[in-house]
Amino acid sequence: MTHQCYLLTATPEWILSEGGFLFLGSDYPEGMDTTVELSSLARTRGLALILTQGRARAEITNLIVELILRGPLFIVAGSEWLPAYELARRIRRRTVRIREILNRMYAARAATCYRLVDSLATLPSNGEPLLVLDFLHTFYEADIPLPVRQRKLQECCRELQRLAFYRPVIVMTQTQCTEEYERFIPSLCSIANTTLTLEAQTEQITQLVLL
Repeated sequence: MTHQCYLLTATPEWILSEGGFLFLGSDYPEGMDTTVELSSLARTRGLALILTQGRARAEITNLIVELILRGPLFIVAGSEWLPAYELARRIRRRTVRIREILNRMYAARAATCYRLVDSLATLPSNGEPLLVLDFLHTFYEADIPLPVRQRKLQECCRELQRLAFYRPVIVMTQTQCTEEYERFIPSLCSIANTTLTLEAQTEQITQLVLL
């Protein structure tokens, strides 16, 4: 599996503008276009890992809007949060076909790491792009023994690899300065084709850094 690691600099006010992450600068591989289109994440099979610094709910909502404007999307959420009113509001800015666009999104919540494994395992290999939110959230549950959580993480990673072989898979998780995060994140990074870090400096300014 090819793993791409990039360092890019961004023009903050243009992030998530008109369907793409726009950035300027010279810190990117020779020949790489200076526009990273969001649509490319959902058109190419493979696994893209997006690490967020903070909850990045506005950025995640923007990403979902861009993806469902282009076609069907299946979301598996590892936490209770999913955008609702704000998602509809942002779609309304782009089109009057709000209900039609929202009906392209299918979502499931996984309250535990057991449920996360089951949610991924029941998905067919072929299908619409898959977006997994707050992936590592359920693995921090202290009531579940650590060896069990590690085993379930490996099972999830195998399912993600299976799905990513046939369809686009985007996995998002929040970075943390904890021992558990440092223990779990290498397994996820090792199966990703591309790893991106989304760094929010302020509520209005966002930088995209591709590690």
